[in-house]
Amino acid sequence: MAPDSSSKITSDPAPESSADLQVVIPHRSPQLTRAALRYAVNLAKDLHVRCRLIDVYVVPYGVPLDEPPVNPKYLTRRIRTLAQESTLPVSAEVVYTRDWEQGLRRVLPPASLVLFAIKRSWWRTSEKRLASRLRRQGHQVIWVECE
Repeated sequence: MAPDSSSKITSDPAPESSADLQVVIPHRSPQLTRAALRYAVNLAKDLHVRCRLIDVYVVPYGVPLDEPPVNPKYLTRRIRTLAQESTLPVSAEVVYTRDWEQGLRRVLPPASLVLFAIKRSWWRTSEKRLASRLRRQGHQVIWVECE
């Protein structure tokens, strides 16, 4: 992987806590992110869990990463609003990158627990294929199917 030339990260740290477990939730849509956050709350019963909500924003080639075509304040406000809806401590991050999957992988610590909410489907979706690739890289992946 190339150095930081293909991604830029802005973050909003979660309140300090002694989290035993960190769950990473990639943002795909507000509906799916809310479903993942609800699942994380149920998963976290009697555990000290901290969530990282990551919004990976793909910046087109020809546009500098530090000048995305969408107002960064809008992206940050959107992800923070979703994070504030949860009862768990959640840190909200926006990652600017050229490739969605590479941007996500770059911010994942080794052996991360990644929680995806996906739309119910009989077919092998792109999210399920991504989950397989992340598992091969040593991450733990949980997906919750929703309507």
